[in-house]
Amino acid sequence: MFKVELDINHKGCWGSEINVKFHNHKFSSVDCRWVREQVVHILLAQGDNSKFNNIIQYLTKRKDVSKVEILSQDDQNLYVRVITRRIKRVGHFSDMFFEHSCFPVAPTRFERTSEIWTLGTALKKNITFVYNQLKRKHHIKINYLIEEKINVQLTKKQRQILTYAHYFGYYEWPRKNSVTEISRNTNIPKTVF
Repeated sequence: MFKVELDINHKGCWGSEINVKFHNHKFSSVDCRWVREQVVHILLAQGDNSKFNNIIQYLTKRKDVSKVEILSQDDQNLYVRVITRRIKRVGHFSDMFFEHSCFPVAPTRFERTSEIWTLGTALKKNITFVYNQLKRKHHIKINYLIEEKINVQLTKKQRQILTYAHYFGYYEWPRKNSVTEISRNTNIPKTVF
C-alpha cells in the first residue's frame, strides 16, 4: 500500500479556516463520508471547553454548513457531526480521493490554514493523479509518501494460542473443542487464551 500525507490549503472551507479562528484548539475529522450528496464529518475539537459553544455557533453560521449536531462533550473534547452543503465555488476534493481509489487511513487534521489528509491506495499512480488535479486549484504539498506493508504483528504467545486453537479444532465446524477445553489441555488460563 502507498501512503501519502497531503497538506492542502483549501480556501473558503470551514476545515481550512476553523483552526485560524480558534487557534488554541486542535481540530480533526475522525470520520468523513458522503451521505445523500453531502459531506458528513465527525469533528473532534480539543481544548478549552468554555469556547465549545463559540465553535458550534461559528460552524452553524457558515453558508457551507447545513447542520451541526453535538454528539459528545467533556472538559477537553467536543465531538460534533458537521454536514457540509455542496457549493460550486468550494469543491469537495474528497470526491476525487474516493473516485480514484484513495481512502483516508488517519483522521484529517486541521492545522494553520491547511487540511492534512493521510491517504492510502494500492497504486502510486492514483496519488500522482490526485496530486496533479488538486494542485490546479489549491496550494498543496506532499509531507511524505511511503510504501508500507499492512502487517499485523502477533506476539509469540498469540501465535502459540492460534496454533493450539487450530490443532484442537476450534476453527472447524462444528467445533471439536471449546476455549475452556483447549485452555485446560494446554495449561493456559482461559482469560489469557
